[in-house]
Amino acid sequence: MIEKLLPLEALQGERHFRWRGGNASRLEALTDSVFALAMTLLIVRTDVPRDYGELVATFQQLPAFAACFALFVLLWYYHFQFHRRFGLENLYTIFLNVCLLFLILFYVYPAKFLFSLLGDMWLLDKRSSLGPDANAGNLMLYYSGGVVGIFLLYTLMYLHAYKHREVLGLNDVEVHITRATIREHLIHVGVGVASLLLAAAGLPAISGLIYLLVGPLQGVNGWISGNAVRSGRVSAG
Repeated sequence: MIEKLLPLEALQGERHFRWRGGNASRLEALTDSVFALAMTLLIVRTDVPRDYGELVATFQQLPAFAACFALFVLLWYYHFQFHRRFGLENLYTIFLNVCLLFLILFYVYPAKFLFSLLGDMWLLDKRSSLGPDANAGNLMLYYSGGVVGIFLLYTLMYLHAYKHREVLGLNDVEVHITRATIREHLIHVGVGVASLLLAAAGLPAISGLIYLLVGPLQGVNGWISGNAVRSGRVSAG
């Protein structure tokens, strides 16, 4: 029944994009290790709760942990998708990957601190448990700086693949999807830059709320890209 609903390509990868990457390379293995380390650093606490009060306090931190975990899973998937689509492992790609891994490890604590601060303020309706030195403006600067750096690197990786689209043998649909993915990452970069400017201007609340634009902008980008393929304006032939 499933075979009648979905083609084999969709079950093994993507319906409109042939994956050129093979088994996990040493570069991907290193990346997986770094992401695993980053997710370990996100853990709520390292010691076992000793009483019911500590157990409750641990579960109160669960929303912040879940948000950070989902964010890093998304970043990992972007990396996985790139290497499966193109299978590039030349020196320039390795350099971009190493820079990405460096930023991922830097990005862990700003993300964890920011989401913990938001959880304390919005979900628990109390002052931050991070201490009196917790500064929302500085946290937004660190967080948004990480967003800009990480997604700029993803953009450069896709631009590199797009530059070599003929060597990679990309068809028209794959070229179209590559361009749409470049726009997708540039949306993150643009919103991150706007957040940085707002945080530097002393508007940390607005610099955080501006990330709500990411969903609608990505939705429009995805609809435009998908509609072009579904309508036949762009075809693999």
